[in-house]
Amino acid sequence: MKPNEVRRVAVLGAGVMGHGIAEVAAIAGCEVALYDVSEPFLKSGLERIRWSLSKFAEKGTVTKGKADEAFARVHGTLSLEEAVKDSDVVIEAAPEDVDLKRELFRKVDALAPTGAVFASNTSTLPIGEVAGGVSSARAKAFVGMHFFNPPPLMPMLELIRGSETDDESFQLAVALGKRFGKEVVECRKDVPGFIVNRILGPLLNEAAWTVGRGEGTVEEVDSMAIYSVGLPMGLFELADYSGIDTIYKAGTAVEARDPGNVLVAPLFRQKFEEKKLGRKSGEGFYKYKEGSWERPVIPREASGRVNPLKVFSPGVNAAAWLLRNGVCTLEDMEKSVKLGLGFPDGILHMADGWGLDRS
Repeated sequence: MKPNEVRRVAVLGAGVMGHGIAEVAAIAGCEVALYDVSEPFLKSGLERIRWSLSKFAEKGTVTKGKADEAFARVHGTLSLEEAVKDSDVVIEAAPEDVDLKRELFRKVDALAPTGAVFASNTSTLPIGEVAGGVSSARAKAFVGMHFFNPPPLMPMLELIRGSETDDESFQLAVALGKRFGKEVVECRKDVPGFIVNRILGPLLNEAAWTVGRGEGTVEEVDSMAIYSVGLPMGLFELADYSGIDTIYKAGTAVEARDPGNVLVAPLFRQKFEEKKLGRKSGEGFYKYKEGSWERPVIPREASGRVNPLKVFSPGVNAAAWLLRNGVCTLEDMEKSVKLGLGFPDGILHMADGWGLDRS
């Protein structure tokens, strides 16, 4: 199968990421089966796609006719068999639980057509582990497709080669990502956390360790990140936006598989156990009014109280590790942090500016 022959895509999971992935595929001209086990989740996902497409039409990004055509290509279903039976590509967007994902793919293996490419939207779990639920033949056509939130707006897609992935399937996924309108970066080795989260995880947790050691407050760290380094969001603000549960689970998943990459900070565990998960719960490192998307007030005058090098050095070290171990190219790594995380420059270019002897 060639990339331009992909006509039908199944997206498994209509939640935060799934409905966005379905929208991206539909805009690209694919017929999309959007599956979920929950009817309320499925209805909500379809409504969010409709709303998002209407916003694109209002802004002139697409015509109303094209938006209506894209929505008509999305078909919701509560039947896994119906979702995958005619699919060329199956993209899983289930919660970050390796056992849940394996079991889901075990079922898909028995239902999907021979030759279908399987993809997981996991942000941290090794693709080889997720593919543990499929046959050896299927594992060759199994890739990682890590979209960023929200998928219709974020320009980047991280493609991960699993330990068994063959070249044909990987290159089809790369070409399909470009057809989706994404800037594709390639993770060539199946390491936990891939490119972006191997850099982000140590960075966020070092920020939390900094606060835990009394070397700065949440506001001082975030002020430094925004006004001294040039990030679009503070580090704790980003954690609140992404979901502290997501950050915590990703960190523990990577730490369990590679303790040398990240040491999860007690502050993240505390927030997770207190169910203070960020915007979704109304409180995380900051407090939020219900239904409000106002950003927290982060004072510029606090920006000089925390040394950027102390917080960013673990991320710099992780980036150097990725290069040294041939996980990705320098170009793709620098593109990853700029497009995936909104960094003003590549992290190693920033380190050059700070001075490698100090980083």
